[in-house]
Amino acid sequence: MIRFQEEYSDTIEQYPPLFLEVDNLLVPFFIAEEGLRFKSSESVITRLEWINTEAKAKALCGLSVFVDQDDVIEFEDEMSPHALVGYQLWGEDIGLVGEIKEVHDYAGNLLLSIDYQGREVLIPLNEELIVRIDEDLREIELRIADGLFDLEDE
Repeated sequence: MIRFQEEYSDTIEQYPPLFLEVDNLLVPFFIAEEGLRFKSSESVITRLEWINTEAKAKALCGLSVFVDQDDVIEFEDEMSPHALVGYQLWGEDIGLVGEIKEVHDYAGNLLLSIDYQGREVLIPLNEELIVRIDEDLREIELRIADGLFDLEDE
């Protein structure tokens, strides 16, 4: 898991080469394809190429991580979708749905993972569906399609 300041989330999303400090040397590592799973706006579980055993992964724990300055994306005032992890999701017509556990990015299609009545439900996210976002209350309200929560009941 890599922890970082929130303003670097856009940089991490671009899969830049990472440099880990090993014995006072910066050693390059590459993020594996589909190798990022954001846990919050400031932490991500990362799968690296060539790191395919638990022993190899444990050897990297606690090391400092760096990114080349040329790969850093300047912080924009726009919120990263991964910052929504931990927010409460409200449906425009149904009220409180639950806490956002993860944000999945499937080829540019964002899905919010919610624990709803004991099962995982994936809710599509795009700008047209957003009714409001309250960063202070950590809430987001969406227009949720009728019947979305009934799909598994059929």
